[in-house]
Amino acid sequence: MDFLPTLILFLLTFTVIIAVHEFGHYLTARLLGMKVLEFAFGFPPRIAALRHAGIDYSLNAIPFGGFVRILGQDDFSIHQAGEGDPGSFTSKPWWAQAIVLAAGVTMNMVLALVVLTIAFTTGTTASTGDVRVDQVAPGSPAEAAGIQVGDIVRAIDNREIKRSGELVSYVTSQARLHPDREVTLEIERNGRPLPPITAVPRPEPPEGEGPLGIRLDEVQGAVAVSPPEAFKQALSLSGQVIAQIAELPGQLLAPRTSTGAPTVGGPIEIFRVTGQVAQFGIPTFLKLVGVLSVNLAVLNIVPFPGLDGGRLFFVLLGGIFRIRFSPQVEAAVHAIGFLLLLLLLVVVSINDIRRVVGG
Repeated sequence: MDFLPTLILFLLTFTVIIAVHEFGHYLTARLLGMKVLEFAFGFPPRIAALRHAGIDYSLNAIPFGGFVRILGQDDFSIHQAGEGDPGSFTSKPWWAQAIVLAAGVTMNMVLALVVLTIAFTTGTTASTGDVRVDQVAPGSPAEAAGIQVGDIVRAIDNREIKRSGELVSYVTSQARLHPDREVTLEIERNGRPLPPITAVPRPEPPEGEGPLGIRLDEVQGAVAVSPPEAFKQALSLSGQVIAQIAELPGQLLAPRTSTGAPTVGGPIEIFRVTGQVAQFGIPTFLKLVGVLSVNLAVLNIVPFPGLDGGRLFFVLLGGIFRIRFSPQVEAAVHAIGFLLLLLLLVVVSINDIRRVVGG
């Protein structure tokens, strides 16, 4: 897609995802009797606002996301605004504060399941469950074993393979834990199964090859299913995304191998992927929206200062364990966390730029 249409689609996508997140905070805050001061689309400076029932519904100049302001929330001054007001965030029980903080993440998961269910119901390009050999490196164990481009890998050591990542993870772990031990692959070629093929994964393969020396591709096809099955697939895909995010810290901190670290993308990479995915139609684009919404939910619930999970952590400490910090200490912790998040965003964005220009 051209730059401008991609930019508009990118901004609208994130505005919707974040607006749904903030709506969770907004709705639960009102249901629990908290005073909502503002529901904003975008970030200041403000362009226009509509005031209704004491709430400003504002449209701001920076068209990326939005926010909700609740009386007393994130106010860490010595004399807090709304102190003693029954509608203040801090005047409510800890469990009510926890519900409001967790509601944004919950709404993102709901959004993900809804759009993914629609995508799978209407028909989307998806993996058929066939993992195909896309490339065989010369002189590799795969070449020596007779594996060819176009072969379909059905199983390895009696483990059924439906995703390329399953094969990569298993072979990599075997190469590290059991050097010189062969693995047995069940291969299908031209629609016919071959006799079992054995190969010995390399613990230290050449740059860019991997233990077996093959590059894999998941066969894609148009798939449309019934709504109940689509919902099951939406749950499954959401679970896969959550599992991948959970594994990411260990993969990034693990000793470097020639297979490299997993790719971590920021706003620039997401912008690029948005333009690519949009060309494959609405159902495929909805899958991207669902995956992004799951990502936002998982990353936001992490108990890191500055995120909803970090604020929730302080609330739970105070409510369950009776450990309370002064508003000023909590403000300092969240400020440091926010600065670290900005630093991480800068680092990831630099990597995105290097990836785009081929660095």
